[in-house]
Amino acid sequence: MKGEIMKKWKTGRTEFYESAVSMGFYGRDDAGLTGKKDNVRKFWEDVFIKLVCRPFIENRVPANKKLRILDLGSGSGEGFELLTHIPPSNPQGNTNKDFILRASEIDKYVGLDISPSMIGQGRANYRDMGNVSFEYANLEEGLPAVVMKEKPFDIYFSSYGSLSHLNEDSLSHLMQMIFRHAAKGSLLIFDVHGKFSPSWPKYWNEKSIMLPYTMAYLLPGDKRNEEKIEWFNISYWSPEGLREVISRTAGNAGVNANILYMLDRSIFTGRHIDTGLLSRKPLPLRYQVSRLLDHGYRGEVEHLKIDLNHLEEFRDHIPLPAWERLNDYQKKWNKIIYLLEALMNSEDTKVKNFIENTDIELMSDDLKFITWLYRNADRFPVVDFWASIIGPQIAVILRNIEMSYSEGLGCGHGLICAIEVVK
Repeated sequence: MKGEIMKKWKTGRTEFYESAVSMGFYGRDDAGLTGKKDNVRKFWEDVFIKLVCRPFIENRVPANKKLRILDLGSGSGEGFELLTHIPPSNPQGNTNKDFILRASEIDKYVGLDISPSMIGQGRANYRDMGNVSFEYANLEEGLPAVVMKEKPFDIYFSSYGSLSHLNEDSLSHLMQMIFRHAAKGSLLIFDVHGKFSPSWPKYWNEKSIMLPYTMAYLLPGDKRNEEKIEWFNISYWSPEGLREVISRTAGNAGVNANILYMLDRSIFTGRHIDTGLLSRKPLPLRYQVSRLLDHGYRGEVEHLKIDLNHLEEFRDHIPLPAWERLNDYQKKWNKIIYLLEALMNSEDTKVKNFIENTDIELMSDDLKFITWLYRNADRFPVVDFWASIIGPQIAVILRNIEMSYSEGLGCGHGLICAIEVVK
């Protein structure tokens, strides 16, 4: 770890973002199998964040009160798009409302970012919305004066690892300012990078929280020349380390911080699972899941199987619960893929055994549903049944298995945390 990667480790981090904006990665939408807004981002990660935020927002949208939202590390308005496109938990009872929070139901959204290009893009994206603004902020220094003069916000929000750019002291300082600025009952919802992701097993035994990271996943594989990759330092968090910082910071701020949940996001679909830059073995899982989620492409089943044998050498450097989580998810994931393979090969006996002999809790219904779909393809008026029906459904089941884990163990690319401020 002290070798080649460390030599290319840079402390600066805005240059690549400036380039990414100029290359068009931060416009309103850039769908596809690769890139910043690939299908995993849109239909797995965005959905994950929306679903974990939904109950808190649904409980905070009374008839005559508009929400105030502060987006920390907002980019060009990522948080605004996420929070205003969350479907209701009971669509039958909300037939006239597509989303639980409309833009008009936001009193004020303030996006903070360190990148001038991001701020400029955000202002351009939302120039017609008077309740949306973007301000420069170096969060390493805490909340800017322009925010401290504001009334408390209902939600202090941050997504996709923005707060992982801060070291432990800077994160504690920022949280302390948030806790003091917040009102009773305000929420802080954010995610950071998980320490024990299978994307970076090289870091599992590192004592330092801050370690190198790169956004080279945005580059095509043939242009991902390691000698030209830009690296910068970010923080990788274990749940225990994050809880300790939250508890200590809340005490210093004179408030109680009620941790509502911590959850692992993108365990096997993180950005660097495919690149292999921080592991011994690149796995094309994110790309293949993106294919599953695209109605124009067929997923390649042989590349969707997960083999974690290359992690055995790191096994002693990861907490046992996190190691068991990785293996449990691998087992469930592969069960789905093996069933699909058996269906495609018309191996009816194997299909029957998969369904009847599964010892995995809550998976029997999923296996039966996939089988029913596959055997009733003629009921669906689509050109390519695999690409349009089976593929997306397989991806949704794989995503829902991840979301079924109720406690984050730091083994996802992201570790999502929600805190209620109690004063």
